[in-house]
Amino acid sequence: MPKKHAKPWETELRNQIRREHGAGWTLYPQSKGTKLTRSYEDGTRQSVMLPVEWSLKNATVLANEVGVLVARMREQGLGLRDAFSRNQQIRATVTAQGVIVGAIDWQALGDAFLETRSDNRGTTRGETKSRINKAIALLTAAKGRPTDGASLMKAYARSHFHDCPAGGEGRKRGLGDVAAFLSWVVEKQGAPARWLPLKGDDREALIGAADNGDDALTPPVKPEQLAALLDALEADGRPELRLAVALVGCFGLRPAELAALTVEDGKLYVGSQVKRNARSMKKPATKRRVIALELDGRGDGAQALQLYDSGLVKLPKSIRTAIASGHFKKVGDAFRQLLDRYPFWQSMVAATPGLVPYSLRHGYAWRAHKAYDRPLSPRDAAALMGHKPGTHLKYYGRWTDEQGLEDAVARLMVPITSHTPLGRQMKLGRPTAN
Repeated sequence: MPKKHAKPWETELRNQIRREHGAGWTLYPQSKGTKLTRSYEDGTRQSVMLPVEWSLKNATVLANEVGVLVARMREQGLGLRDAFSRNQQIRATVTAQGVIVGAIDWQALGDAFLETRSDNRGTTRGETKSRINKAIALLTAAKGRPTDGASLMKAYARSHFHDCPAGGEGRKRGLGDVAAFLSWVVEKQGAPARWLPLKGDDREALIGAADNGDDALTPPVKPEQLAALLDALEADGRPELRLAVALVGCFGLRPAELAALTVEDGKLYVGSQVKRNARSMKKPATKRRVIALELDGRGDGAQALQLYDSGLVKLPKSIRTAIASGHFKKVGDAFRQLLDRYPFWQSMVAATPGLVPYSLRHGYAWRAHKAYDRPLSPRDAAALMGHKPGTHLKYYGRWTDEQGLEDAVARLMVPITSHTPLGRQMKLGRPTAN
């Protein structure tokens, strides 16, 4: 549009924008608003329609509107259209007196944030959505709305932590999702910095500390318990459930991994799709080899592998139905329900409080380190169980009961002569040469 008829205030406004933000910006009236165009060095352009009427009385308003968009573009590395779009969700009302931050469309931001988590597993997405919706309900309440990130996280804790034990995963995950949402709103959407989440000690204070954390560790199924359970299932004529228990207990599977088993050349493998997060789901699915840690004098793992591969015995119908649904959580739930209803398992739980179906997997880790004369290293055990060594040590390196201590010391005190040539020579009085 030609500039020869520009009024003095129009020329001054364009010069002001050029002085403050550099070349490449143009403003012209269009319809009942103002068209803002950004010309880039490569010759491309982007334009947006500002909802501000082109008039002398709005000259300062227009200058401030452009300033808000330019600042957002620079701070967040955005193009003009993206900056303008985000400005609609976190609206900065621009007046002749300056920029006044107005109401934030929390629901729109929540929906957009959940879209960034769309590659998570279905269960994880559902839990995250529930937590974000709870936070949005607090942010849009009729009274007592939080005014910053700290007050939101405190209000969330007050409203939703009644049934979450201090120091537990429920509190950590709840605050973690709220914190991730707030960080995204500030860093990616341009909300004021006061909405940044609590960190460090301030967040830990809301999570709290678990009482008697070591006492709350889930107990493992010990070797004699696993043997008794398998024998009881055989005596009771429950071959399908026995197969499932043997696979989980002897191979250290997550119960849900019953849905992802394959046998190749007589070897059992588990697909990695069962335990995947947003990061790992972007990588191709792999499989891991699983090997049975057999009970002394028995071959339950080898037998279970042969039966599963041949199809002579199938997994229980409820587990097969859950597998067909495509939801791994349902597979684990079906396995748990079958065991919880089995009388012999109920007697085991009564004798060992805290025992759960997942304890069969824990028992694999216990055997790996305590049941054999030559225990597996944490790294090897972690690889067989499908997690990192740090995770293995955190969750499986802390079972120490009185009998376990006695057994460990007894193994240590076995005379060295029974194990090494050096010891045998020392016993005969013939030390080796250096």
